[in-house]
Amino acid sequence: MLPVILIVLVAVGIVGWLREANGGRTTATGTTTGPSGAGGCELAEVPNTEVDKDIWNGIAQVREGVLAAGTQYEGPRLHGIAAEGSSGTWEARPVSIWLPSSSLNGVSSDGARGAWAVGALTHAPAIARWNGDRWAPMPVADPGPGLDALASVAGLTPRLAWAVGRHDDGVAYRTLIERWDGTAWRRVSSPNVGNEPNSLNDVAVIAPDDAWAVGWHVVGRWYRPLAQHWDGSGWTVVPTPELGAGDAILSGVIARGPDDVWAVGSVTQADVPIPVVERWDGSRWAKVAVPADMEPAAFSAVTRTTDGIAVVGRQMVDQAPQPLTMLLDGTGWHQIALSAAPSQQAWLASVAADASGRLWAVGTRLGSAGFFGSLVLSGCAPA
Repeated sequence: MLPVILIVLVAVGIVGWLREANGGRTTATGTTTGPSGAGGCELAEVPNTEVDKDIWNGIAQVREGVLAAGTQYEGPRLHGIAAEGSSGTWEARPVSIWLPSSSLNGVSSDGARGAWAVGALTHAPAIARWNGDRWAPMPVADPGPGLDALASVAGLTPRLAWAVGRHDDGVAYRTLIERWDGTAWRRVSSPNVGNEPNSLNDVAVIAPDDAWAVGWHVVGRWYRPLAQHWDGSGWTVVPTPELGAGDAILSGVIARGPDDVWAVGSVTQADVPIPVVERWDGSRWAKVAVPADMEPAAFSAVTRTTDGIAVVGRQMVDQAPQPLTMLLDGTGWHQIALSAAPSQQAWLASVAADASGRLWAVGTRLGSAGFFGSLVLSGCAPA
């Protein structure tokens, strides 16, 4: 049945499979713990933040380290917050460039030494640029009249970046795509499936004429996955595999090349999440088998590694969500062991690799008093 889904999706997890050389066939396999070259991961709260008020939504490689973006709550007010990470250390600070309230959902390098962050003001999409020292608000096209917001951003060069999210046209949510051309952010026409709600959760850019966006659209009472492709002249909807009954969404996308694009998400059946992995091989999207020993779980985000991908999310343990981090290398899928696991319910929302290949992830934990707090995964050896 149709649940309420926020623009910031915090569902998650992943499992293992092994692609065999025999015709490119995909075969499910069990997972192993502690892959070579990916140990020493530490899970802890982000220092220098209001622990019970912060939710971290996005993380990306910027310069030699990483930059995370999220939202800090102060009673009924909220504002964007950012944290710089390098060599296992963090420095967090509010992004106090909008009043009275703002939230940040996604972050990306600008293709040079700075970064982009996207989110929402009270009723409008928001974009900020970071020059390595300070944040500055950027003018952004707001189609209005309802609750518009941006969920993700991906930069390729200082003259090209894409941001995606949702637009409320007064009747239903519609897809919203904005493009940076080096001088301004401008809205680009994007398709929708049917007349019911559509929304985009993540975007990946490969080249000026090659980009992907993923999310969901509604059919009747159910969420269904949505994938769109930019070919240099326009965005088009690309069919994805049938995922069966239940609410199905795509939460994250990453591109290792024009014929090697990965999308992750989940299908929820009777309130039980089932992880989803799909891969574009240059001609079609194909569903990737997931080992049964990792269910129930859901995936929130994916990033590229030296010889594969890493995925984060949540795995249900005794009916409670726990952080889940998986790595795919040349030998298959492995679950990354964490040095400390939270005693409360928790999950990971976004993942990135820094310039040295070390993995970082951010997420949220639910405290005993019902407050949300921040989590960071750091210290993972190069993958």
